[in-house]
Amino acid sequence: MGKKKMTSERTVIPENLVLTSGSFLNLLNTLVNTFGSAGESMIYQMGHENGMVFCREVVSKINNEGESLENLFEMVINSASQIGWANMVVEEFNPQNGKIKVVLQDNSFKQFCLRLNMPQCFFLRGYISGIIKELTNVDYQFSRSECYAHGDEHCSIRLVAED
Repeated sequence: MGKKKMTSERTVIPENLVLTSGSFLNLLNTLVNTFGSAGESMIYQMGHENGMVFCREVVSKINNEGESLENLFEMVINSASQIGWANMVVEEFNPQNGKIKVVLQDNSFKQFCLRLNMPQCFFLRGYISGIIKELTNVDYQFSRSECYAHGDEHCSIRLVAED
């Protein structure tokens, strides 16, 4: 009997890859457990790059002529909310003073923040900073947040422009 010949089939890579929040968190925790605080930086940077790319994609699909920077930011944040990380609400938008605050309602990482007693928002911090970087060409850094892990009623991410 001869060997069965394997036929190669073309593989179609799906446009969207869906991970549960638990699976995504496991990936993030592996980075942190393997690389320590460098892993947190990698997670932030991954979010930052993804936020910039996402922002570029959203802005390219809309007629943004004449839109204020604040309206563009709101449109991109609203689009990002549709992904399912969290319902993101812009609470403060003042790029002239270098201050941005986004509240994360229905944060998909809430259960992990509570269970681990530590924030799990490195990716989202980077994601939002990437969006604002793409719109303003100014680097914003994480300033502080409110978090379920610290007993706060909601999560929020505050960013300030780098000098």
